[in-house]
Amino acid sequence: MTAGPPARERLPGWRIGPPNRVVAVAVLAMAAGMVPWIFFLAFTLPPHYEAGHWRLLWVGYDVAEVAALAYTAWAAWFQRQILATTALVVAVLMFCDAWFDIVTSFGHRDQWVTLATGLGAEIPVGLFFLWLYHRIVSRSLAAYHRAAHEGELPPRFRSARLVFESDAGSPGVDRPSPGDGGDR
Repeated sequence: MTAGPPARERLPGWRIGPPNRVVAVAVLAMAAGMVPWIFFLAFTLPPHYEAGHWRLLWVGYDVAEVAALAYTAWAAWFQRQILATTALVVAVLMFCDAWFDIVTSFGHRDQWVTLATGLGAEIPVGLFFLWLYHRIVSRSLAAYHRAAHEGELPPRFRSARLVFESDAGSPGVDRPSPGDGGDR
């Protein structure tokens, strides 16, 4: 294991560490717990349901989209790092909006309008914000690697390790030891 760059060249107070395995196991358990629920819903939900507060549901959802877009615009204007997170939130909101618009309109006279808006507006906007998220995070990781003298950035985005502020505030970049579960 190499000693790495001298302490004066490292980013103070930052480390690269293994992901929290407790979080990973908890999230996996949540995903596994959803499987029986999905089967339960698939066999018990009625094929048709009269929804109450339909207008409030969709207007409220669109208000949430406008709020997320406005906050994203603010973050972009002032070049805030939170732009990555808001871009991801907007992408998810757009994809969900397209999904629910399209699925709930099948068999109704407005199905072509919702297909056009979903495929022509909401999904492309969602893809744009996913691209923006990826670009921000990729460039942030590249800047970190350059500043910390970490060498080449991993060839794949998913291979990049998590970066945390050091709890102890110790200077330098903690290097994971071989065999810590790294990139498998």
